Parts: sequence; structure tokens; C-alpha cells
Amino acid sequence: MSIGKRGGLLVLTAVLTGLMVFMGVWQLSRADEKRRLLQEWEQRSQVELELKEALAMQSPFGYRLRTGGVFLAGGELFLDNQIEQGRAGYRLIRPLQTPLGLLAVDRGWWPAHGDRSRLPPVEDLDDGAVIVAGVLVRPWQPPLSLGDTDRDALSRRVASLDPDELAGRWGQPVLPMVLKTDMDAGSWQPVSMGPEKHLGYAVQWFAMTFAIWLAAWWWHGRRHDA
Repeated sequence: MSIGKRGGLLVLTAVLTGLMVFMGVWQLSRADEKRRLLQEWEQRSQVELELKEALAMQSPFGYRLRTGGVFLAGGELFLDNQIEQGRAGYRLIRPLQTPLGLLAVDRGWWPAHGDRSRLPPVEDLDDGAVIVAGVLVRPWQPPLSLGDTDRDALSRRVASLDPDELAGRWGQPVLPMVLKTDMDAGSWQPVSMGPEKHLGYAVQWFAMTFAIWLAAWWWHGRRHDA
């Protein structure tokens, strides 16, 4: 192999190594970030706030909340594309009228019907004054939107829990948080990908770096012997 080709191979190997090491280190940092987030979430979940306290905070998500109010009759919405234990379904969202504003309340997961035109039947809904408790979470937004296929204002199916969109449907401003009442019932967690997944990806990047250097060493030895 000529000196020029050997130099080119070395440069290419070095560039790929730098890229893969960077990706591996980035995945390690993401794993550490997710670990800290889960620890913070666990600590917050032990503290219960009043609604007034939550509204005064910049980031009340993760704290427990108990509040009273009245559910608006006929305001039920179904948050689409929600997976629970591998099954497709919806989250039932209800508007709770509180003294401090309208609060979106997540009342749990419901399985989807095979016919997309049919929504799950909902019975035995709370009427009158109620006390609800749960954990405050961010209004859910889809990670990737390909366009809302159901924009009919009369439909009860929604693609996100954006407060402005909910306000348009419910006819009044909506508080910038969601009260999730079934935190202990499912497998929901505040991160879509846990730290162990990031660690696994980091190992893969470092393993590919080793494989590239092994292949470069083998190729160099093979050409040198030739």
C-alpha cells in the first residue's frame, strides 16, 4: 500500500473514531441526565402542592396535587395514539372547573376500538363537586406530527393537549398543566427513554469504534504482508 493510501486510511479511521467516541460520550451524558431527572421526579412525587402553589411555580411538573372542582358535563376528550402495554388506545381527558381556572385532568387509559370511527364508551362519570388527586405533568405533545387527520371541532378525538387547543374546544382558558390521576396504574414514566437505553447505545458506539480500529489494523497488516 502506498504512503498516500495508508495516510488516507489513517485519516478516515481517525475521523470515524472521533465521531463515534463523540456519540458514545453524548449517550453517556444523556443517561446521566435522565438518571438525575428520574431522581428529581421521585423526590417531587413525595410532595403535595395546592393548586395556587403549583401555578406560582415555573416548573410544577412531578409534584402531587389534590384539588376540588366540578367536571364540565360533555367536555370529555380522547387523547389519540396512546400505547399501554403494547396496545393502542386513548387517554380520557376531562375539564375540571376550579376556583383558579380550568384544569385538564387525565382520567386514565382506554383501549381503542378496531373501528377508528368509534370511541370507547365512557360510563359512570363523576358529577357535581369532586376532589381529585394525582401528579402534575406537562401537557402531552406528539413527538412527530404528520398533520391532524381529525380537525372537526365536534370530534372528541385530539392529537395533543396543547392548552390553546383545549381552550378552543372548551371555550375558556386552560391552565398550563395536566393532572394525571392514574400514576400507579400503568407503566407511564416522565421520560420516553430510560438511562439504561442510553447506556446501551453508548456501548454500541464504543464497540463500533473498537471494530473500526480492528478492521484498520487487519487491513494494514494484510497490505503490508502483500
